[in-house]
Amino acid sequence: MAVHKFVFCDNCNPQHIRNLEFRRTVDRGDRDGRRITDARAWYDGELSDAVEHAGWEITVEGHHLCPVCKHKQNA
Repeated sequence: MAVHKFVFCDNCNPQHIRNLEFRRTVDRGDRDGRRITDARAWYDGELSDAVEHAGWEITVEGHHLCPVCKHKQNA
């Protein structure tokens, strides 16, 4: 049995929805874990890896933001 950890964007995915059937492939210019249908984001892995290697952010309030929402908030 494998244990998976996921980080969900609290801005665009507050309901923590993850469905692999709707995930874009890398060949189509995907942002890891972003669904085609509604653009809700998640990261498959440790929170520290999401922050250090995938551009995620933890806000002062403790919310997790995907790179797209982080960019929107800082713009």
